[in-house]
Order: sequence, then C-alpha cells, then structure tokens
Amino acid sequence: MKKITLFIAAVAAGFAMQAQTSMTGPGATGNVVVNGPAGSTTGVRGGAITITNNNSQTIVTGEEIACASPTSFRNNNIFTEFDLDGDFGITGQFDVTDAEMAIGPVTTPAGFDLTFNVYSSNGGAFPGGTQTLQGTATVTITNADAETIVSVPLTASIPAGDDIVFEAVLVDDGTDTNFMRFGANQDGPSGINFILAPDCGANAPTNFIDLGLTQSLIMNLVGEETFSVQDNLANVISVYPNPANDVINIKAPSNIQIQNAVIYDVLGKATNVQVVNGQINVGELARGVYILNLNTSAGTLTQKVVKQ
Repeated sequence: MKKITLFIAAVAAGFAMQAQTSMTGPGATGNVVVNGPAGSTTGVRGGAITITNNNSQTIVTGEEIACASPTSFRNNNIFTEFDLDGDFGITGQFDVTDAEMAIGPVTTPAGFDLTFNVYSSNGGAFPGGTQTLQGTATVTITNADAETIVSVPLTASIPAGDDIVFEAVLVDDGTDTNFMRFGANQDGPSGINFILAPDCGANAPTNFIDLGLTQSLIMNLVGEETFSVQDNLANVISVYPNPANDVINIKAPSNIQIQNAVIYDVLGKATNVQVVNGQINVGELARGVYILNLNTSAGTLTQKVVKQ
C-alpha cells in the first residue's frame, strides 16, 4: 500500500513564475491578469479588479503542497476566504468573472479535472459561518499547466456585505496515474488556506498553521463591484462639502455616469444650478436646506444638501 502524506517537495524541477504576473495555462481559458499584493484590488473601484490574499504571485519550487502519494494525488479540497469589506473595501455586490490558482508540478497521461467553487459566506469566519454556493467551473489540467497560474471563467454573484470562500477540488480517480501539487510560496501571509483531505488526516477544513505548514497557496478571483439602485449609490457617490458655501463636488465611480442633477428648495421648486465637470455652483443660492436629485446611469440618488 502506498504511503499517503501531505506532500511537500524538498526539491522539484520546474520554472518559477515571475512575481505579480498571472498566466493562462493550456487547458484553461481566461485573460492574463496583473495582480496586486494581499489586501489590494488591482482595478478602479467599480471596475474590473483582482482580489488576492497573497503577498506574491511567485510559484516557488519545493513549496508546493497536496495530499498525495509519490505518484498520485488523493481527494483534496483547498479553501481561502476573502473579507471583501474589511480587507478590500468592497461594500457592494461583487460579481466574479474568473478564478485563478497556481499549479505546481503535474504528471498526467491524459489530463484531470480541477474544479473551482465560489461561495458567499456570512455569520462568522471560515470554517464557521454559512456558505452558499454561487458559482462553479471545471478546467482540465494537463502537463503543460505545470508551474503556471490557470485562469478559469467562473460566474458568481456575492451579495453586498457577504465574504467569499473560494474552494479548489481535486478528486482521486483511483488510477494512480495523476499527480499534482498546488503552487505556493513562503511570502505570506501564512494561515490563509484550509485543507480537507481525509487520507492525510484532515477530516474537516483545517488551517495550514494547525498542520505545521507556513506556505501560502496562490488563489485569486477576478470580478467587478456592482451596486443596487438606491441603497448603495449613497455609499459610492460622494457629495461634498456639505454644508457648502460656493461649490458642491460630485464624485462617482468610473462605471457610473452622472446624467443630470436638479436642486430643489424646501417648497419643491427647482433651482437653475447645473452640474459642470462634476461640480455644482451654489454660490447664488440663498442659505438654507435643499434637496439634490442626482440622476445617474445606475439610478437616482436623492440627498439633502445645505447652503451656508
């Protein structure tokens, strides 16, 4: 009987990926994405972004991990959690478009499936809380994918206020012919990954730290923050200063266009002020309280403004 261990290579052949670069490997489809450091988003707020917990995108030879024998992997479920609001400042709905993961060494005669699952999560940090599956995608991993980061189209919508749990699944087909380890490094932060692998003693999702592992598996998601019509417009559109003496500035994300604005007095009468280059000149208005009605491509924002 083959010995099954949580396999960490001491020495292995392969090519290290350049830091901060996400490659599309054969057997997967997707775009090359330049990823930022942990806790960052690499796009304009409101536009396409990549989120990652990793400090580096480098696959380091000898740091790769999987529950495996020397010749084939066993069932592996790998997890990482993204705190959208706390770590990335994403407060609206997040629509995932692609899932990325680093692949270490691969040996396979005909390829094997790697499945990505994306869950919304609330009610506590993983593995606690409640996870709801929002999207899944499967890619065929071949020998050509070794030492790359595969990028796989995956559609999932995460409700505003929820976190994300990203899972990668390897299923042992029993042929003892498919071998792979997940790409990793020691660049941190440690403790961002969990593994479920009964053959290696992890009978429930277990933090790497609890297994004495300090590596970080490279797992990223690409997506876009979207907003509901009224509730979130107030969170993403800035109207300042308020109160104002002369000029009110309006700042919106790049994917929201300001179409027009009307300021009403307390009697409901429209004033003649207009938005010009993101500013409203209120210098000629009398002191008092007014209602700003801001029409945008994402809906209408109504807000009280004060002229000093």
